[in-house]
Amino acid sequence: MERRDFVRAAVSGAAVAAGVGLAGSAEAAGNGTWTNVVFTESDPGHFAKVEKLHVPLVVHEGGMLKVTTPHPMSEPHYIVSHTVVLEGGRFLSRKTFNWKDKPVSEHKLPAGYKGRVTVTSTCNLHDWWVKDVMV
Repeated sequence: MERRDFVRAAVSGAAVAAGVGLAGSAEAAGNGTWTNVVFTESDPGHFAKVEKLHVPLVVHEGGMLKVTTPHPMSEPHYIVSHTVVLEGGRFLSRKTFNWKDKPVSEHKLPAGYKGRVTVTSTCNLHDWWVKDVMV
């Protein structure tokens, strides 16, 4: 699968997951459909020993989200992107990285937005990590 097609599928999946609440639910993530496809802190699947390096950390301040993935970056192993999706599956923004970048991104929320935000962090070796936060 081409990287562009994978990313397109991942963003679409984030929108679906946010819209139906799959991303934040360990029960839903472990129901067989998303097992070892979507990873969360509470359901790291077969990557149980590396979840601390892949789950995005999210700070909400002044209408902005700062997303950080505490992952070392090297040419063979790095964070590819962060994606932010609002409640109801509304895509907000995406930041891509190369191995030389720090996996940190900032995303401006719509004025007055309150609700669930689904944030993804994609690793080139350890797949797709999702975190839901309420703002």
